[in-house]
Amino acid sequence: MVTRFLTLSVALFVLRAVPSQAQEPPTLAVFPTIVAESAKGDMEKSRLDPQELSRQLEESIRSARRFKLFERSAEVLQKSVRTEQEFARSGQALNNAAEVGRLSNVQFIAQPLITQSNLSIRRMQREETPGQYRYRAGASLTVTLKVLDTTSAEIMYQVTREVSLPSANDLGNRFSGPSDDGAVRTSAWSRISGAAASQLTNGMIGAMDPIKVIDAQGSSIFVNRGEGAGIAPGEVYQIFSIGTALIDPVTKEKLGEAEELLGEVEVVRVNPKFSVTRAKGTLGGQVKPGDVLRSKH
Repeated sequence: MVTRFLTLSVALFVLRAVPSQAQEPPTLAVFPTIVAESAKGDMEKSRLDPQELSRQLEESIRSARRFKLFERSAEVLQKSVRTEQEFARSGQALNNAAEVGRLSNVQFIAQPLITQSNLSIRRMQREETPGQYRYRAGASLTVTLKVLDTTSAEIMYQVTREVSLPSANDLGNRFSGPSDDGAVRTSAWSRISGAAASQLTNGMIGAMDPIKVIDAQGSSIFVNRGEGAGIAPGEVYQIFSIGTALIDPVTKEKLGEAEELLGEVEVVRVNPKFSVTRAKGTLGGQVKPGDVLRSKH
């Protein structure tokens, strides 16, 4: 799978500080995916479910463990509410689904928007097994993700990603029948939605809650990301030394912290709750807890 970055537009404005792991994580809801007019024709022609992207995005954000995630699908909420109300009326529970009223208090909304979608399926006869086929899928997907502050409607973060599956992407031997086209499309769409969700989640969390150094021992630099949190062995990040706070002399507002680029580090091991990185080359200073890792892209 090949992933390309089309554009990166980060609008942080007055980014609210995200609590540390010891505090209650901020609340977030992923809203149903919107399909732009420019992508509707291709999506409908290929019979693709845009909400697969929302589901994959929720799973990716949940795995990162940086937000408390709440449901925002009207269909899911309706079914869940009715089930819970029936359970409550049966006398088996003291509380009912009215509790979901608290879901309106999420701090952030993540809104995905598909602006381009293209999916092509190639079916080739297997010479060695007449009547069976080999399927390959090529696909591209362009998605914009906006994260909004529910109290002010500010755009806290915005990014556009273009993700591609190469035309030579072989879907393996699971699909070999003459009528497997639909299943192949579903599988390819799930793959590309997952790739887009991963990229969007990593970008969002990297801006709102960047990877931070826990400790440095010898050549090992320990960071606060683990399995399922969007970090993988072999990935390379830039590491920044965090300095003093920057204060606006007029408004006295804290604008952030001074940062100095130290160099690059590579992820060498991912544990359940933390990861280990090592410097690539010589770093331009001493690494300390609280220093930040950022994607090179």
